[in-house]
Amino acid sequence: MEALSLAQSLSSASRRLRSRSYFWSMAPALRTVDDDDMGWGRLRPWLALFGTLVAVAVLTAAPAGVSAGELPWPKWLVAGVVAGGGALVAVWTPLVKARTDALAARTTRAAERHAAAEGALNRLPTVKGKIPLVEDVTDRALLGIHEAIPLPADGMIGHDLSVELPTYVPRDIDADLRAALEARRRTGGFVLLVGPAAAGKTRCAYEAIRAALPHWRLFVPGDAATLTELVTGGADLKHSVVWLNETQNFLSGPDRLKASTLRQLLVDAAHPVILIGTIWPTTYDQLRTSASSSESESGEREEVNKEAREVLDLARRFSLGTWSNHEWARAEELTSSDPRIAQASRYRGEAGLAQMLSAAPELIHRWEQADNVFGQALITAAVVARRCNHPDTVPIPVIAALAQEFLTGAQRATAPEEWLADALTWACRPVHHSGGIAPLRAVAEAIGRVDGYQASDILVDHTAPSAPASEEQITPEVWRILVKLAAPEACLPIGTRAFSMRLRPEAAVAWKRAADAGSTRAMYYLGFLRHEQGDTDAARTWYTHAADAGNASGLNGLGVLLREQGDTDAARAWYTRASDAGSIEGMYNLAFLLNEQGDTDAARTWYTRAASTGHADAMHNFGFFLSDQGDTDAARTWWQRAADAGNTKAMNSLGFLLHEQGDTDAARTWWQRAADAGNTEAMHNLGFLLHEQGDTDAARSWYTRAADAGNTGAMHNLGFLLHEQGDTDAARTWWQRAADAGNTDAMNSLGFFLHEQGDTDAARSWYTRAADAGNTDAMHSLGFLLRKQGDTDAARSWYTRAADAGNTSSMYNLGNLLRAQGDTDAARSWYTRAADAGHTKAATALDRLNQAEI
Repeated sequence: MEALSLAQSLSSASRRLRSRSYFWSMAPALRTVDDDDMGWGRLRPWLALFGTLVAVAVLTAAPAGVSAGELPWPKWLVAGVVAGGGALVAVWTPLVKARTDALAARTTRAAERHAAAEGALNRLPTVKGKIPLVEDVTDRALLGIHEAIPLPADGMIGHDLSVELPTYVPRDIDADLRAALEARRRTGGFVLLVGPAAAGKTRCAYEAIRAALPHWRLFVPGDAATLTELVTGGADLKHSVVWLNETQNFLSGPDRLKASTLRQLLVDAAHPVILIGTIWPTTYDQLRTSASSSESESGEREEVNKEAREVLDLARRFSLGTWSNHEWARAEELTSSDPRIAQASRYRGEAGLAQMLSAAPELIHRWEQADNVFGQALITAAVVARRCNHPDTVPIPVIAALAQEFLTGAQRATAPEEWLADALTWACRPVHHSGGIAPLRAVAEAIGRVDGYQASDILVDHTAPSAPASEEQITPEVWRILVKLAAPEACLPIGTRAFSMRLRPEAAVAWKRAADAGSTRAMYYLGFLRHEQGDTDAARTWYTHAADAGNASGLNGLGVLLREQGDTDAARAWYTRASDAGSIEGMYNLAFLLNEQGDTDAARTWYTRAASTGHADAMHNFGFFLSDQGDTDAARTWWQRAADAGNTKAMNSLGFLLHEQGDTDAARTWWQRAADAGNTEAMHNLGFLLHEQGDTDAARSWYTRAADAGNTGAMHNLGFLLHEQGDTDAARTWWQRAADAGNTDAMNSLGFFLHEQGDTDAARSWYTRAADAGNTDAMHSLGFLLRKQGDTDAARSWYTRAADAGNTSSMYNLGNLLRAQGDTDAARSWYTRAADAGHTKAATALDRLNQAEI
């Protein structure tokens, strides 16, 4: 009888390369934009209308003309022409009306888009009534560059220095950044600088566009709505730089920037546009990282932040962090020409030069070592509100109410009557030698009225243990006060932040306020939250509210909910509505469902539509569809496109396909890229490849990284590698972790290990758990154990289950068992099946059985 080996017990299904990802997405929808308002599209509706009107005129005039004319025709023919013309007029008149109404509506929409674009243009900063060139913009405040310490009284003597901006100290990334801008002059693109507050991101970006694109126009939209109106209204942005300083502000709120808008802007290489933005690392990670509650790659944060993540994925990222020794050396060379740099350089420490110039140390000192506890509490309140995703300007009632949460009972009891006014005065006082930089600054849209206060970005980003505001201090009561007093439109991003922190009750309350105020996105988020919590009735209610209000994500959410409940016909209907409303997720969910139902032609149509929008997940899923259809060349093309767009799942899938095709070098390259970007399946697969190639140290490193990130397949394979190396205790630990997490292959391997150790009861228990979950290798292992124990009936039962599921080792062992029991016909049947499937021992046993009978 065939012996059971560890290699056989370790499932090929577990050790195989993993490439599939979660299909059912409920992310916010993207909307495509018509191009009828440009070029030929603008003229075409009028030509169609003119042609239709001419036809009606002819049909209307023909009966009268024939009737009145004295033509030498038979009377019956004249009467027929008259009657026919009248009938045609009766038929054509409503058709013409419908056509003219549709054309009028289309023209109205185009006019509205153009009007919105004109309004957006009027809101942009201009120089002498025109959009300025990059080289003409020197306003520090307009660009969002932090105010710097002022020049000394005699600082300009003998120097040609800007009062607004200190001399620029070249950064290490300048060459690469400017090369990237030069490379995008012909095609356009999106460049994003990532770095902490006051690291010099904005100044670096400004100097880069001045050097590379001085004669391009500079558009500085104040918000996402303005940029969206410019794009959808067909504004001429050719050879323009779009300035997206503090990019996170464009990715939140009800009118946040959509990836489809950027794709529309960037797709036309004949009219190149370059977007350049800045963002904090913490915010970048929050918006881009997917929090997954299961092995699927579709998790909570991904769903809520998916639109922002797709926007960020379109960008070429440059990191700007701690000042390097080379950068400080360049600063030293400029100390003699700019006294501000000389002054800041004297205090060189952990802070960078840009932070020193913007008085970061003084700001932090004022906050941490406050001599006014009420002012300190106000600063802390404003900082905490910002960290909870409140928009930059925090209203006075919100700050005042939150501040009391950061005061002791005694401090509240002894607060003077004018505590708030005095504390605000203190908190808004500029720090020493800062040129006006203060912890808080008042903001107003109209003269004579303060709308609220903005905390310095430096303090919002200051999370050292010594900072007065910590995560622990953001208590449920702080969230309650913030959500209660914040404006409804501010509650949408606040709820998103609470959700990302897994504060579900706080997120629900915030989104409820936003939804009650009419936010369809908040309605959808509430549906998603209730769906996640298993309250399908409430989820359906909120999805329906969102759908009825025109939110495509709500339509898609209803489809997902009904699909899970088994109502595929209703799911298909909702997916179709979502797709028609422009939901990319609805399109590929519909395609997936159609493919399941066998309608591959329709599935291919919807996959193509979704993928053609440039949506990375859609391209990735279309690749799977094509791969299943056997069209690996097309699958590779779409995965390549998605991978080039930064989709790590596509990189992993592309690596899987290349590995299958024998191109291990290319497979390794793509897995390396995906693994470096944090994809745990790629880490697992890279470990497998390295293990396969004999580089066990590197394999162990990647398996460990993936396992530490929760990948149970990597845990299992790490255990296998450790067992090979003789570290059986560590192997058992990893198998146990994976088995406890539900990995059935690890259950089988753990059972084998215990079987080896002589603990057959525990081995049988783990084999049974895995076998009951459908693991065919565990069924085979359990059959082997039971046969050894003499329970041939039970062994035969488990061997049969595994063999029926395609396990060739079980087919062979079942043949052995049946032959031993004298049932040679049945044995021959199983040997034949196993041999036909490539099992060499079964082929040998079949030959011997046939020879024995001759």
